[in-house]
Amino acid sequence: MLLYRISRCCRRIYVKLLHTVFHALAIPCIVLGFMAVLDYHNLSDPPIPNFYSIHSWMGFVTMGLFALQFVVGFFSFLLLLCCESSTAGFRASLVPIHATFGLTTFMMAIATCLTGLTQKAFFTFGNDYYHSMTNESIVMNTLAMVLIAAGILVPYVLHSPIDFRYYGRTLVPDRDI
Repeated sequence: MLLYRISRCCRRIYVKLLHTVFHALAIPCIVLGFMAVLDYHNLSDPPIPNFYSIHSWMGFVTMGLFALQFVVGFFSFLLLLCCESSTAGFRASLVPIHATFGLTTFMMAIATCLTGLTQKAFFTFGNDYYHSMTNESIVMNTLAMVLIAAGILVPYVLHSPIDFRYYGRTLVPDRDI
């Protein structure tokens, strides 16, 4: 999402393609993570039920939103470019919807991570979690704070009127010799 904000000097088609590539690279990670969770639940002794917590349901909704976003974005913004003049109005009307659902999916992913960390903390540490600050609990709390910071900073950067582009500056002025 931040690509559109920081790379305004590039041609828009290149930014779209890079945006698509990054999201396409996320798909194998999502599939691998989902398969790992299912294997962990199903192969445990005794097996752990699937989709029993708010974390699992939020993860399922987040994966669905991501898949829907990817399919709609791929077909409407990349494939419809072949007939650009006739689909320009339609694609322009989808941009705010796509951007809103993209940010919603990002925030859902952060919320899902936070509920997963909380669930893991209660299952691992029980009631003693907040009384004994082990190394693992410090790492979990730090990760949670980084996720919360990302959930605050990314929407701010996306909707801020400030221009966050990098402008290269020469430290040594050019001189005619």
